[in-house]
Amino acid sequence: MKKEFTVTDENIEKAYIIMAQIIQKYGDKYLPIFKRIHEEREARKANQDLKNIALQVASNMQ
Repeated sequence: MKKEFTVTDENIEKAYIIMAQIIQKYGDKYLPIFKRIHEEREARKANQDLKNIALQVASNMQ
C-alpha cells in the first residue's frame, strides 16, 4: 500500500536551506535542484499573497 505524503511549506524551507548548503559545499551541479525548490517556494508565497488579497477584497465588500 502506497503512503501519501504532503509537502508542507516547512518541508520546502528546510529543503531550500539544505540545498543551499549542498551547493556551497559541492558546487553548481546541484543548482537545478535548488532552482526547482526556489520556484516552488516562490509560487507558494505568491499564491498565499494572492489569497490574502482576495480575502481582503472580500472582507471590504461586507
